[in-house]
Amino acid sequence: MSFEIITDSASNLTDDLLEQNNIQMISYSCLIDENEFLCHETGRDHVQTGKHFYDLLRKGSNITTSLINKTRITEFFEPILQKGKDILFTSISSGISGTFQEAKHAVQELLKKYPERQCYAVDSLAASFGEGLMVLKLAELRKKGFSIQEARDWLEQSKLKMRQVFTVGDLHFLRRGGRLSGAAAFVGSLLNIKPLLKGNEEGQIVLNGKTRGMKKALDSLAKDLQEHIVSPETQTIAIAHCDCESDATYLADKIRSLVNVKDIIIRYYDLCTGAHVGPGTVALFYMGDHR
Repeated sequence: MSFEIITDSASNLTDDLLEQNNIQMISYSCLIDENEFLCHETGRDHVQTGKHFYDLLRKGSNITTSLINKTRITEFFEPILQKGKDILFTSISSGISGTFQEAKHAVQELLKKYPERQCYAVDSLAASFGEGLMVLKLAELRKKGFSIQEARDWLEQSKLKMRQVFTVGDLHFLRRGGRLSGAAAFVGSLLNIKPLLKGNEEGQIVLNGKTRGMKKALDSLAKDLQEHIVSPETQTIAIAHCDCESDATYLADKIRSLVNVKDIIIRYYDLCTGAHVGPGTVALFYMGDHR
């Protein structure tokens, strides 16, 4: 293997996907009513964990998240570099987290200590499977013999084509975490209006439209894919949900009725970003013609 691929747990990759693709993961942690909890732990059932986590959010538990700091990143990376291996690390969007800046500083210091090694941190400008699908592609490129520089170049050139569109059950969580303006959240709370949101070119969450009712919102997500996906028959796309599997399944079925995609991954939303979008969220991720 020419280099190690590392991602953070915001990429939404579960144990099976990590193991199949030889990807390493550094986990975020959160505080649940002041008790620390790892967002990803190898061997833990992600379905049962997701059900429990989003139930706690529904019941009003105080859940906060924090970035992965430079010290933790250094401690994770250094043993790998010491073994003579190179690293390509992909982080959650700098538009919603400070982790990329922490990784950048860690890499700068590590390269002074290990100048013979290659170690790159790349800002995915994405979250959940927006990040995760690109990490899976990096593993595919590595298997095909791409160098670490070629894989990094692909990521930099392709990340602004990763479409991330979603709707939420309650805008309260995005507003509380400062991921969306209060005014935008207020509009969505009226008359069962469901916001259509997306990740923009700066990796921030912005309004992309609105509709009334969850079913119409899910139909709008499917229509977005139909209009913007590139080479669908070659693409594995992904749907993440915050404990609303029936909505995720409805969306997947709707997409299959409109477009012939290679495969659809459906998983519980990773806990780190899921804490900020809240229960009832359904998100769709695929490579399109633009963000």
